[in-house]
Amino acid sequence: MRRHMKRTLKDFTSHAFLHGITVVTIALTILIAGALLLVVENGEAVISSWKNGVRVMVYLKDGAASADVEEAGHALETMGGVARVSFISRDEALTDLMESMEGQSSLFEGLGENPLPDAYEVEVTPEAAEWEQVQAMAAAMVRLPAVDDVEYGRSWLARVSHLLGMVELAGVALAGLFFIVALFIVYNTVRLALYSRRDEIEIMQLVGATGAFIKIPLYLAGVLEGAMGSLLALLALFGAYALFASGTGGGPEAFDLSFLSPVSMGGVFLYGIFVGWFGCFLSLREFMKEASS
Repeated sequence: MRRHMKRTLKDFTSHAFLHGITVVTIALTILIAGALLLVVENGEAVISSWKNGVRVMVYLKDGAASADVEEAGHALETMGGVARVSFISRDEALTDLMESMEGQSSLFEGLGENPLPDAYEVEVTPEAAEWEQVQAMAAAMVRLPAVDDVEYGRSWLARVSHLLGMVELAGVALAGLFFIVALFIVYNTVRLALYSRRDEIEIMQLVGATGAFIKIPLYLAGVLEGAMGSLLALLALFGAYALFASGTGGGPEAFDLSFLSPVSMGGVFLYGIFVGWFGCFLSLREFMKEASS
């Protein structure tokens, strides 16, 4: 194996430009796919954290009869997927609003009557916090006689879900495109290396060298190119992540962002190695067919 590695490193130095282009191309492939994966992972984390604390605000009609208000509260408590129901009076809501805007108390000067409605705050169980289930629950809540409106961040959640879907689709498309580009470049790099050593390979075959003896250094070169491209892409991605985090003024914790998980980084690394190996495999198979014909 040491002999094969020496031959591989010798080929790297003699064809440094071609191998460099291959490594950079693989790195770009991994960088784009990794960046989109980073966005998707953090977006899913946002959705997941939202699910763990979903609260639906059920606003009651102004002047609703107390019997209807109590009936609405009972209906909410017995509704499937509801963990807890809390009544918030209009006076309590105004007090909380004034406390949260303590530095802007002038906004409340001259305020006549309280414009806020009575409301129920409904905490949804994590099991029922899927977008479709919350939407169905809200539709059932708004049909209650004492209920005027229901708010659960539907527009925000819809936009985030739609954006994540688009990012995932774009990620698959771009990863596929750059996978083909990287394969093409690895294929041609190995092919050029083979043709530059065609006489050497023919001599090795004449003296009884096995196919494995000829192929192993080239496979090692493909794997090494993939590994180097993956490491380069992960370093560049982490640098961009750290730069963005520091630019937000509070580090990653300010937006609850995180870098790729160890499993994802391992997958990205293996993906790069596979690109290098598979490109080499295709080139060797074609070359050996031509050599045997």
